[in-house]
Parts: sequence; structure tokens; C-alpha cells
Amino acid sequence: MDLSGVIMEKFIKCLTKADLESDEMKMPQKLLSKYGNIIPKCFLLKFLNGYQIPVMHNEEKGALTGISTLYADLDFKAGEMLVFEFDGSSNFNVYVIGTDLLEIEYPVVVHHFQKTPPRNVNVEKVGLKFVNFVRDEDPLIDEFEPPHAIKKRFTMLKAYQNYFFSNGKCIEGGYDHETGKFHGLSKFSSIFGMQDFSGFNLLLFSYEASGITTISVFDDHFVEYLFPGTPISSGLNAHNPIVRYRFEITVKAHHLYKYVYGVDISTDFNNVTAFWKKRDYINVYSGEKAWKLQVRFRGANSNRTTIHDGWIQFRDGLGLQLGDVVVFECADPFRTHFAVRVLRIHGA
Repeated sequence: MDLSGVIMEKFIKCLTKADLESDEMKMPQKLLSKYGNIIPKCFLLKFLNGYQIPVMHNEEKGALTGISTLYADLDFKAGEMLVFEFDGSSNFNVYVIGTDLLEIEYPVVVHHFQKTPPRNVNVEKVGLKFVNFVRDEDPLIDEFEPPHAIKKRFTMLKAYQNYFFSNGKCIEGGYDHETGKFHGLSKFSSIFGMQDFSGFNLLLFSYEASGITTISVFDDHFVEYLFPGTPISSGLNAHNPIVRYRFEITVKAHHLYKYVYGVDISTDFNNVTAFWKKRDYINVYSGEKAWKLQVRFRGANSNRTTIHDGWIQFRDGLGLQLGDVVVFECADPFRTHFAVRVLRIHGA
């Protein structure tokens, strides 16, 4: 089994002076106990500016090795944080949070082995991350204030916000230009019967100019907490999202092969697939399970979208059989997070 299709918890590394002088970096034991046997021995760390570096996973030590060059090339400082996010295939995207708790302006540099030029990072297109620590005096009940510098990086923050959490839940919130604060967290807390976020360590906000903010919640080990439920499950406050969009796939014989090179989505569901990029990812949820599926637009004469990476793990995880109908249901207008149910032809 490989990592394609797996939704792995993000993790954060807070850099110390000792870290910057070492060629190794320990990975969280919590993640290694779940994924250690399937994490590749060698993979890439990829940054928004195009910088990439291969690192080795030393399974015996539970550490990444070969990262000292990275520290030097990007001129990291003690107190900065690295956010590691699995890319849905085999590598990790890495984001850098500065000592001001805001994502840094990445230097225009690539690894000396790379032949491709560096990229300028346009935050209007890729978004911007910032961190808010949960403190006793500020347990994050409803409002949160972003770092002051974020207002300089965006010409205008959207007044209306959509917050996405790890279980695909989409909550409506907003930004108050008079107070300079985002609001709406309490809507999510109430679904789970929480008064606030005092049971956690920090929240990572990934703000996009479109008004979408992904909120990742981390424990004391700096590992993301994955909330139970799906995008359309109800909460303790009788929160019942409306299913706005759906698509279906009927399992065929070639979908069950050992190697599957694409599962077509019918053009009847173009009202969903048309919102995806030519190569994109969607998150799908069933009970306590979740997968990240890569979708691609075939174009040409077919005008069809297919599911690629992740299908095999998704199929096996649900125990799909010939003739089963897989129904994907979405409650958010962006068509990115889906709850899944299976209509069994054999009634199993």
C-alpha cells in the first residue's frame, strides 16, 4: 500500500537553534504509529516558491534526514514554524510561518540541483496562512484577530467567509472591518458541544482571497486533530446541512482491477466537475474514514473528468463490489468536500 488517497494529519515543527544546526528532524510519533510503514523512504519537500529538496525517511530513528541544506537555502531562523501537509500522492508541501505568526514572504530561490527557475508567490492566488495560539485568556470562543501584517498582504479582506474544517464541514463566518477580527468560530464549536477551543493548542488559518478559510486545529504535540463526522452529518445543535450537489459512480469490473487508470465521472454531473481545475483534489468522507482523491479533466472529445490517484485505497476502504453505486454528496457551494454513501447491489 502507498500513500495515494490518504488524508494524513498536518504537523508543525517549531524550529529551535539546535534544529537549525542538525541534519535530522524528528517526526511526530503519533503520525509514525499510523503511517510509518507506508511513508516512502525518500520523498520531496515542496515549497510555494518552487523550491524542492529530497529527504530520507529514517524509519528506525523516526526522523527525516538531509534537511540541513534546506535551512541554509531559505535562511530559516529559530522561532519560525514549518507546516507539513501531505500532497495526496507521496510528497509533502511545506509552508513557513514567521515569528510574527504569519506565513513568510518566500525568497526567490530554488535548490542548486533544480533546473527550473524559482516562482514568485502571489498570495491573491495561493492564499496565506497564519497561526493563533489558544491561551487561557483567549480560548477562541467566536472571534479571532489575524496578524496585523495580513492586512498589508491583501488589499481587502472579504467580509463574508466560509470556514472549512478537517471533516469537511463548511461554516459561514465573516470579517468585521471595524474591529479587525474574524468571527463565526462558535458555530462550529456548538456542533460538537464545545464552549471554545481551549482543549487544543493552536489553530492554523489558511485564508484565500475568494473568502474561503480552511481551519486546522492542532493538539499539544503539534499534530492536527481530525474531527469526526462528514460534511453533511448533523451536530449536537441540530445543524443539518442541505445537500446542494451530488454525483454517482456505478462500480464496473475494470474499477476493481489491481491497477486502475481512471474512473470516469458521467457528464451528467458537469454542474459539479466544471468547478474543478484540470488537475485537482477533492476530499471525501464516510463515517470515521476519509480520502483525498485526485481528479483530472480529460478534455478533447470526451469533455469528461476522471478520478485518478486515491481510487484504489478508497475502493478497498469501502469494500466496493461490482454493481455498487457510490453516491457523493456535497453541502458547500465550492464542490470540494463530499460525504459518501454506498448503495449495495447485493444488500450487504
